[in-house]
Amino acid sequence: MDINLGFDDIEGYETRSRYFGAVIGRVANRTAGGKFTLDGKEYSLAVNNGPNALHGGLKGFDKVVWKSSVTDDKLVLTYVSADGEEGFPGEVTTTVTYQLTNDNKLIIDYTATTTKATPVNLTNHSYFNLAGQGSANVFDHVSDSKCKQLYTSR
Repeated sequence: MDINLGFDDIEGYETRSRYFGAVIGRVANRTAGGKFTLDGKEYSLAVNNGPNALHGGLKGFDKVVWKSSVTDDKLVLTYVSADGEEGFPGEVTTTVTYQLTNDNKLIIDYTATTTKATPVNLTNHSYFNLAGQGSANVFDHVSDSKCKQLYTSR
């Protein structure tokens, strides 16, 4: 069953960015005007969405090569974003851990450590169709009421 929207080959990901399945960062969503102020200093970011910085800029976390490893039953991805990358202050070391449990739950954990004060807002950009391939009716999707509770409590 195909429950995640994406391309059938690597070329699709390289040539038609839709952020399918991507880790988004340093900052998910748009930074208005490609600027922010932190501790009294204004920072200018790489803009890629009109006047705004979208999903980390021209080369956000979705366009970099992550180190990967498998530990126990988890896929662990690590990326170190340099101080000044895309205009953001501070070095950021990010770890994303994916785990599929025996009871069919997907757990994604994010950890980020920084060397300076900096905005960090990470997310996963998957498009799920939990009813499987071909269903266009959202009411056919499967949900877990604990998911909303867990998400809002973190």
